[in-house]
Amino acid sequence: MEVYREILPESYLLILADEVPAAPHDGALDWALRRAARSGKSSVWIDCSHLTHLPPDAAELLTFYYQKLQKHGMSLVLCHLCPEARLELEALVPVLHPPIVDTLLDAEHYCQQQAVQRQAS
Repeated sequence: MEVYREILPESYLLILADEVPAAPHDGALDWALRRAARSGKSSVWIDCSHLTHLPPDAAELLTFYYQKLQKHGMSLVLCHLCPEARLELEALVPVLHPPIVDTLLDAEHYCQQQAVQRQAS
């Protein structure tokens, strides 16, 4: 899996893509998620629009970071997840997987709502 990152004003965007055969990079997702967690941003958006398959280790890693960030008052949300990858994620972690939304705009709205709820409680 290839991972691209973009630092936005209020969030940290990671774009996942199917691995390019000539350039494998084990640990790229873990490294990118660690950087995102330490970025100081309140939310991490994972764009899966270039991903046709979600490997089991990636699904477990995303779930681990979702739970870890949640404990620190941060949001992690997936968007543009194809139906096959969504089923793979839900089959591996049926309840505790990160939230899935349709678009980056939906990710922004979701994270804003989460921030308001955290402030209210």
